[in-house]
Amino acid sequence: MDPQTILTLPKEHRRTFVWLLIALFVVALMLDWNLSTLPFSEAFVGYVRAIAAAILTSLFLLWVISSFIPHHMTGEGLVELEAGKITREFDELLGTATRWRYKGNFGRYMRAKVLPALAGRQNCHISACVIDPNDNDLCTKHALYRSQINSIDKGKRYDADTVALEVLVTVVICAWYTANCRATVELYLTAAFDPVRIDSNDDAMILTVEDRRRPALKITRNHFIYEHFETSMEYARNQGSKVNLGGMRCDIELAQIEAQDVSNVLALAGMTELCDRITPAEMVRACREVRNPYEN
Repeated sequence: MDPQTILTLPKEHRRTFVWLLIALFVVALMLDWNLSTLPFSEAFVGYVRAIAAAILTSLFLLWVISSFIPHHMTGEGLVELEAGKITREFDELLGTATRWRYKGNFGRYMRAKVLPALAGRQNCHISACVIDPNDNDLCTKHALYRSQINSIDKGKRYDADTVALEVLVTVVICAWYTANCRATVELYLTAAFDPVRIDSNDDAMILTVEDRRRPALKITRNHFIYEHFETSMEYARNQGSKVNLGGMRCDIELAQIEAQDVSNVLALAGMTELCDRITPAEMVRACREVRNPYEN
């Protein structure tokens, strides 16, 4: 195991590694003291001198060898986030963002956390790409995928209509923010779902999976892969269909959305058939129950 790998281990693992070294030192010292005729103090001083000499020799050799090896920045800009640190990292990115880009499936975190955090900022631009609720086959396949993973809402039974409902709620919520807030919101529909979600601002991006108990990956803009993922999101938007987010009343609170507002929004979005099947009343109920699914 190289030093860089040790330094990037989680705190608990680093502590365990240090205690293991101390334990090995004590065991070796006790064995040497018991098997030799030296007093304990002399054996202890001898071990300390040996360790000091080994460290100095290793540092010298490292300096000599590194002088002939090109510097290779393999880990800079690429950070694995422990599950417990993901929310804090999102808060830091949101704290400075004036642009936000999302590519995922439902957009639940975006509508419950990102939009409220950014919608009041002047010249803020938010774009999101979610799955197409009009594609019943896609929604059916995504429902099957949801039933096979350890998702944040494990136990909820998904079918094509419940998947479509989640996306329709995102459409209606985005329409409300478009009509009632200062930010520019753009929503796109894609014909494929992806287990990996991407949230990005102009400084960094975070890649997450559905189960927030799993680690995430943070990529800063100075890492070459940042531009690749940005390009991937751009192509997803270009190949998808942009949603008309008109039809929502102005000067109303989010909690004041009514069935007619839902019908008007989804009619302009080309989703009247879905609206009739799932019913505006059910969507109003779902809109009023919107929350961040990853809150503790």
